[in-house]
Amino acid sequence: MGNTGQPEFNQYASNYEAVIDDYIAFCGQPQAFYTRAKADHLQRILDVKGRTKPPDVLDVGCGHGLIHPYLSGANYRLTGIDVAESAIQMAREMNPNVHYDVYNGLRLPYADQSFDVLFTICVLHHIPVDQRPTFISEARRVLRPDGTFVIFEHNNLNPLVRWVVARIPFDRNAVLLSSRHTQKLVRSAGFREINCSYILFFPFDAAPLRKLEGHLGWLPMGAQYSVAATK
Repeated sequence: MGNTGQPEFNQYASNYEAVIDDYIAFCGQPQAFYTRAKADHLQRILDVKGRTKPPDVLDVGCGHGLIHPYLSGANYRLTGIDVAESAIQMAREMNPNVHYDVYNGLRLPYADQSFDVLFTICVLHHIPVDQRPTFISEARRVLRPDGTFVIFEHNNLNPLVRWVVARIPFDRNAVLLSSRHTQKLVRSAGFREINCSYILFFPFDAAPLRKLEGHLGWLPMGAQYSVAATK
């Protein structure tokens, strides 16, 4: 996410969840609800691949690794990386079974074709616009052939999302991306089989609503969206 992101996120390393919960309290669900929903959605995307061995999975911009406990039941070899060293230190304490690294936000410190899956959650909107193609290219470089790339982002078409993002202190420099623009970036980097799905329509944990959401991925009004692609 670029060197400029490190001080901003280190400042909130100790109370990141509390800050988020404070700004989304009116929705009736804590940040953990939305994190778990993204973990479930990610696993559905990866399950389609039908892999025969545990995949090597990289979470770029992982922060505190808040999603990693929800992925612990899956058979993944998980690595997290971020520019915020303070957040990574906390992630290591909370998730001792996950490997974590710190980097400068520019070049990932891994060899070509090191991972089967790479995902990133609400990171791209923090990256300066002119650095986004490089970020996507780096993701492709470290993925193996037929590897899966998944991007989660805020839906800029949702007015409530724009209202919340405008008020969260560590999102003050965020520039939201439309799903169409995200897909264009991924396509330009050479990815294929690109699919977009909107998620998080209802702030309720009722099973019927979760099932209904599975049929609404085409509707551009979810709070967030995912773009999944293949190398």
